[in-house]
Amino acid sequence: MRRVVRVLRRPISLAPALLIVLMLGGCTATTGLFFYPQTVWISTPADVPLPYEDISLRAHDGTRLHSWWLPAQGEDSGIMVLYLHGNAENISSHSRSIYWLPQQGVSVLALDYRGFGASEGQALMPDVLQDIEAAAQWLRRQHPDKQLVVLGQSIGAALAINFVARAQDEYQIQALVLDAPFSGFAAVARHAMSSNLIGWLIWPFTVLVPTDWDPEDHAAAITIPTLIMHSADDRVIPYQQGREIFTRMSAQRGQQGGSADNSALCWLDSRGGHIASFAFADLREATFSFLQTQRCPAFTAP
Repeated sequence: MRRVVRVLRRPISLAPALLIVLMLGGCTATTGLFFYPQTVWISTPADVPLPYEDISLRAHDGTRLHSWWLPAQGEDSGIMVLYLHGNAENISSHSRSIYWLPQQGVSVLALDYRGFGASEGQALMPDVLQDIEAAAQWLRRQHPDKQLVVLGQSIGAALAINFVARAQDEYQIQALVLDAPFSGFAAVARHAMSSNLIGWLIWPFTVLVPTDWDPEDHAAAITIPTLIMHSADDRVIPYQQGREIFTRMSAQRGQQGGSADNSALCWLDSRGGHIASFAFADLREATFSFLQTQRCPAFTAP
């Protein structure tokens, strides 16, 4: 969501655009304003260096998608991660957050949503969910014996919640990791607009933003082991929105008296700015521990 930082500094560009799209393009079209794709490449895993393979996918509607497959290095843990990146730029920048995973024996498929990087099309909801499904299908087809974990950051965390809520059984997803999720599309738009006068004038129109894919409304359907992390220093997505996702999931699991397999639900206080969690060695270690055991790391809140 790095581009959202720019919106906070120059919200005049988002506010009129939101109003115009609501008036002329319909409510669903506003979801395109939450994606800031970039087609320019910044770097590749070869710069690390890490071995990687370009993978071409095709969504259900025929949209061609691009992704990177980063195979496990050294001893293979038997775990593969479907990585859903944050907003702005593309996998050429965001994937640097997860280059440490192959070095720990975890394979990664880093997906560029439609319109991002070399992927075709335009990013809109719910079309982007087709992209994630295409990636999950490829992983299950190519590596049926590996454990599948979905890891999403920022808007990628929101997309992960939507996808995993309905597909956790179909694709045998073993666990979910969320870094800085937001509670709803309108909620994050209101936060972005709240620091200036023009934003406040447009603020009432955010009620017209579709709520069909708000993560807070789908999170409770997730029953697999889940690790949620968020930094109190996050100025892009408020810490409390991540806590809201955790609360929704915790309440649902409490009503059920705990799931049959005692699936873990873990909260980890991150540090630093927006989606900076994996810049810290101890947070990487805690995440890797969760991937291996699917239980809460020792210093997280259950």
